[in-house]
Amino acid sequence: MEAIRVDISYRPLRIAWAIRSGDFEAFRHAVQMSYALWGGRFSPIVIVDDEEEAKQLVETFRADLVVPVGNSEPLKGFHETFSHLVSPFCGDIFLDKHNGRGRSQVLDVHNAMMHLISTPQWEIDRKRGFRKYNWTSEDPLADVLLSLLGSYPDEDEVGIDYTRIFLESTEATITPIDPALPLPNDLFEHPTISFLSRFGIRRDHNVRGGWNSPGFFIGDASNLRDLVCFWNLRAADISLCFVDHRYPERYSNLIPAWETLVTDGMSSRPYGFNCGLAVWGREENSEILRKPFGNLQATHYPISGESWKLGKVLPPTMHLGEVSTLGVMGADGEGTPKLSFALNDKPFSSDDFFHTQNLVASVSTITGLYRSDEYTFIPLFIPELNEFYSREMCFQYDKLRVGPNSVGLIIEVTQTDEFLRALSVSNLTEKVFSLGGAHTKWSAGGLILRQLIAQVGGLQGARVFKIPGVRRLLKTYGLMDCFGKDGALGLIAGKDPDNPDAKFDDHRELYINKKAIGADPNAVFTYLVEKGLLRIGAELICTRCRIASWTGLDQLRQRSILCDLCGVEYDATAQLVKSTWRYRRSGVMGRERNSQGAVCVALTLQQLQVNLNDTFIKNMYSPSIDLKPETPKAFPDCEIDFAWFIARGFPQKTAIILGECKGQGPIKLNEFENDLRNLDQVASSLPRHRFDAFILIAKLTSFTADEIRLAKLLHQNHQRQIILLTDRELEPYNLYERTRLAHKIDGSARTPEHLAKTTAQIYFREQPSKGNLLSNGTNSECAN
Repeated sequence: MEAIRVDISYRPLRIAWAIRSGDFEAFRHAVQMSYALWGGRFSPIVIVDDEEEAKQLVETFRADLVVPVGNSEPLKGFHETFSHLVSPFCGDIFLDKHNGRGRSQVLDVHNAMMHLISTPQWEIDRKRGFRKYNWTSEDPLADVLLSLLGSYPDEDEVGIDYTRIFLESTEATITPIDPALPLPNDLFEHPTISFLSRFGIRRDHNVRGGWNSPGFFIGDASNLRDLVCFWNLRAADISLCFVDHRYPERYSNLIPAWETLVTDGMSSRPYGFNCGLAVWGREENSEILRKPFGNLQATHYPISGESWKLGKVLPPTMHLGEVSTLGVMGADGEGTPKLSFALNDKPFSSDDFFHTQNLVASVSTITGLYRSDEYTFIPLFIPELNEFYSREMCFQYDKLRVGPNSVGLIIEVTQTDEFLRALSVSNLTEKVFSLGGAHTKWSAGGLILRQLIAQVGGLQGARVFKIPGVRRLLKTYGLMDCFGKDGALGLIAGKDPDNPDAKFDDHRELYINKKAIGADPNAVFTYLVEKGLLRIGAELICTRCRIASWTGLDQLRQRSILCDLCGVEYDATAQLVKSTWRYRRSGVMGRERNSQGAVCVALTLQQLQVNLNDTFIKNMYSPSIDLKPETPKAFPDCEIDFAWFIARGFPQKTAIILGECKGQGPIKLNEFENDLRNLDQVASSLPRHRFDAFILIAKLTSFTADEIRLAKLLHQNHQRQIILLTDRELEPYNLYERTRLAHKIDGSARTPEHLAKTTAQIYFREQPSKGNLLSNGTNSECAN
């Protein structure tokens, strides 16, 4: 058992309410339901008639659930689009709502009041004087006031009288709003129903922010799209006041009061974060954004569907509280790592009365399985795989919501502990390629490479292959050849006639197993033997058949050596007295026909782990796999040498690098062209909205002019992001340590984008050749 740190962030469920265009009643119902839930103010409302924009909003808000308000076919169809957001509830959000004893299945404001009522902050806000504002349905600003100030659904709808609970718990004053008078200037100085829905909730900064300047929203209260846009901007935690440009007289007192309130609030922001007052509005209303404000100095933010799509407006994750606890690492009955932990310091009421209520515990751990290549606790942010993640990691198919670098578990408020099973990287790889319509299985080379990496103690043990002499040793002797130590040392320390610039001294500071073994060829040779890459034995001549054969140390006996060729035992005493140890490639190196290709893959993966590594981001990889498309025309059956995955923070997509690695021998140009085409088509099959796809070609020698020309055409004609690496990049510790000396490049190597940019600077500066050498390929769109 091992104790590791587990970080837990408790947050409300984020519900995307789906409504039809022009359905004001559905909008009002969604707003009232949101205010009945703790944190509901941060749930978006989407109009399904604008399907692409609605889908983008669900994606941008990282919704946990899509709830249609109504029963029309478009609403049902939109809801089915998000089948991966499986409802964890039985029936509606509210249970037993028709008998006056309703229970919410989502954390609600009743829970908020019961938990917060004893806190010092509650007392401070109570003294400010809670208010419940009332207005008439005939007031043209009624829907604006509903969005700004809040109201609860009727008891008949949900089975809970939230209005009574609010009034009794807060001792709120009921204040009417006269539609014939200007809105009062103290409208926002008192806590309201809207205030309570977000009380005690803070930003989680694991998602970078977009535009968030507070100020005014200009719109038309009779336009549902304006109301929805305003609601969603506030759901993105932007402090805004809706101003209906048709009724400037109603805002004569409120505009200066809100301006003062916003300006005072921004004065406490750190230097550089005070962006000044803002005026927001839908892009269609750009011409009226300035009208109610005269000469007021403000920044204007016109909002369109592209604003959400491009991440200009980026809703943060909102949470109730964070806690760190110690989890216990063990294993389940199948040997899969399992992490168990307590749900401590709950920032909500866990009284049994609220046993039906649920929220999300977002779990992350930096140290758990950080060095494991086979398992992970932090899946890739691909919401379409929620059910797969859930079944793999916590058994229940509807319990998990993957987040950026975290796992969200839907828990009951009374729950005291939880667990996570580790996710198999192999199973994850299979699911990723299934999204592109391909079946996968480990190739023979992949299984051997996996064993090779395990045999040297992980990817960093493959550093020994950086030494050209080691690669030359493995290339010089075939599977059945045996050799002496002196000959091996000569190859390790000697110069390569094919590459006279490479020398052993370049690797004197090479560290493996926490010590520099590159200073001594003997230490390098000993390491290869210790790791089982070379086997010790003796070359003996059978006394019967007179044929020499090699016998491993573990099988050597003095008097009864069994000849592998004729099957007769013989006495080898005299030969053993005179002989010296002879060595042979063994284990995985002995089975791999193209050992140079396996070495190149191991070296490439080792360099990616070092140079693309991030303390807070989990990199995962899968060595050589065979791909078979479900649709034969998508791409031919093929093998890729590795797939490298980088989980990145939202809104960045998951990066995937598809690699092909070559040894030192010559490559047929048509083979190189075919590899590029296959990789391009595999990359194109992956969902573009989830992945940034890169193609990496690595060689242990320089690229030829024709190979560069082919890569350049793919880069330019298909807009594919290409990464080219040679021994010049694979041998140093820092990827472009030597390359900087030969080329005027920035040489950054922290992201795949940096690698692709550097490749373009080195190899793709000339104008492209006429024609397309990838003539038999398809003009597939890029996957990024």
